[in-house]
Amino acid sequence: MSLVYREQLVELADTLTAERRLLEQLLFKLVEARLILAADEARFVGQAMAEVETVMERLRFFEQHRVDAVARLADALGEPPSRVTLSYLAEWAPEPYRTMFDHHRDHFLRLTEEICQATVDNRRLATMAVQNLTATLGAMVGGGGLATYTADGRTSSRTPVIPTQLDEVL
Repeated sequence: MSLVYREQLVELADTLTAERRLLEQLLFKLVEARLILAADEARFVGQAMAEVETVMERLRFFEQHRVDAVARLADALGEPPSRVTLSYLAEWAPEPYRTMFDHHRDHFLRLTEEICQATVDNRRLATMAVQNLTATLGAMVGGGGLATYTADGRTSSRTPVIPTQLDEVL
């Protein structure tokens, strides 16, 4: 293998390692936000979301760095960048890079799945929190039903559901 390839492989492996660590940190921040939402600690939601956004900004930087590193490796290999995937590298690269890229691929797939699930969970909890807050405020001001929109864009009115116990789940 050419020294140029080796330098490109090292650069890409290092970039993927850094990106993977950031994805782990993003997952941690999403789980942290989920716990805050589940505990109904609204005062910390903004801070939790700011921390998620900070990790996302760093991820965007490393994503661009990865795209550039893949482009340089693809150029050195004489391949189009779209062909130089982790699966391709896990089959083509010499050891120890082959194993490294294979592990990166497996971890990225797992992390992507976990991040997607955490995002869905957070969205569901945040929606419930907003609905509960809206219902509580509606009851406090003596409003009847709450105006909402249906799937076809019409307005509809519904009666607020207010928990009767602090630990009641809607």
